[in-house]
Amino acid sequence: MQENRLMRVEGMLGILFLLLVPLFTRAQGISISPSRIFIQGQPGETVTRSVQFTNTSPRELNFVASVKDWERDSLGTKVYHLPGKLKGSNAAWIGLQANSVRVAPGETRVVNFSFTIPAGADAAELTRSMLFFTQVREQSAANGNRQAIGLNILFEVGIQIYHVPDGLTPGQLNFEAFLDKGQVEVSGKPVRRMMLKIRNDGQLNKDAYVRFELTNKTTGEETRVSPVAIAMLPGAAQWVNIDLPAGLKGNFLGIAILDAGSQYNLKVAEKEITY
Repeated sequence: MQENRLMRVEGMLGILFLLLVPLFTRAQGISISPSRIFIQGQPGETVTRSVQFTNTSPRELNFVASVKDWERDSLGTKVYHLPGKLKGSNAAWIGLQANSVRVAPGETRVVNFSFTIPAGADAAELTRSMLFFTQVREQSAANGNRQAIGLNILFEVGIQIYHVPDGLTPGQLNFEAFLDKGQVEVSGKPVRRMMLKIRNDGQLNKDAYVRFELTNKTTGEETRVSPVAIAMLPGAAQWVNIDLPAGLKGNFLGIAILDAGSQYNLKVAEKEITY
């Protein structure tokens, strides 16, 4: 009989610092940074933020800008919507300096945008939107004696824009369920799937790693699985799939570790499994 146990390992809750994360997106000889922007302005205030483009290719690169709403589904996959559709959207607060960006070969260019926080903005809600830059290339096509000019879309990068009011509660990430889903097929191969349900009970966005270990209780042999990175919006619940070899036999102890960084309590979930 399988036994489900959820244990909490207490740690010290530190002070959360929201930083402008210096991550980069590189493709087609272009780097665009940062990938996420956290804004902490007050209601009624307009602040300015910037995105940096560096073109290392031998040709000019052109981009068009747009804004969308977004959320994550139950498995953590991003889902996009028209701007202003979702609760917690701040898409209407973004003012673009220009709707298109041209970056010459070897050029580094900084593009500014304004962010105007309404006077009546909810002081207890983190809001979000996605600022997209889509690379396009002009194309000329012969059409009899006439020339038709179109756009060829090459790739698109999205930058997450958050407004983080002062005083939001960090909360914790917690395990809510630990399920054995049995054998399933992934890319045509059988695996034994475990599913972990995680909830963010705070008011802030959180990043974490889920680490999983499986130990044979008779032999002590361990089966390790690569860590799974997750990102969770405030109040969200998300399922994480852990896939194990299908041929395992015996009595095992599965241990899942939820690590959101030193500022949060480490969480551990255990499950005894017989294959």
